[in-house]
Amino acid sequence: MTPHLSAIFRAFQAIIPRRRHERGHGFSLTELIVVIVILTILLAISLAALSRANKARSTARCAANLRSLGLAFQNYAADNSDYYPLPTTSAQWEDLLRPYIHRPTLCCPVDQELFPATGSSYDWRDTGDPLSSLPGRRLTEVTRDNISLAFDALPGWHEQHKIQVVCTDTSVHSMDDMAFLRELQLPVVTNP
Repeated sequence: MTPHLSAIFRAFQAIIPRRRHERGHGFSLTELIVVIVILTILLAISLAALSRANKARSTARCAANLRSLGLAFQNYAADNSDYYPLPTTSAQWEDLLRPYIHRPTLCCPVDQELFPATGSSYDWRDTGDPLSSLPGRRLTEVTRDNISLAFDALPGWHEQHKIQVVCTDTSVHSMDDMAFLRELQLPVVTNP
């Protein structure tokens, strides 16, 4: 070693404190507890961030499904003289849209109850009231802008008291569940 480097090495050795009466080279109990606490906090932060990311991913996937359903309704109408589907006892609206969608489109990622039982996580604007329903109605009859077309079958899947909705212009929105129910009762035409 050159004299210059050995002087630097001796200086560093003098700076670095040496433990006296060391029992070993491991961690003390206090150091170990501090490390465990820090790791636990980091793990909790990571799990919370992962949970938020998974929730955002499932919400985005559901919105994509709803947008696809909105487009399927438009395609169905384009192929059927501009009429929305008119479900019958032998064919539900999902069956009528099958040529325009893939089956997984009907499954919301967070739905663990309806899709397995009914084959669809979504519903559409079939209110039973001729003024507010869309089944069998011609596109040109619908004069009110951006009415709800299809939606999560149950509110609160993605956020408490909220429901995801695709409108007739295929835009997807998260709506307050009570505001959505009020909108669902409104006529689909501006002057009935």
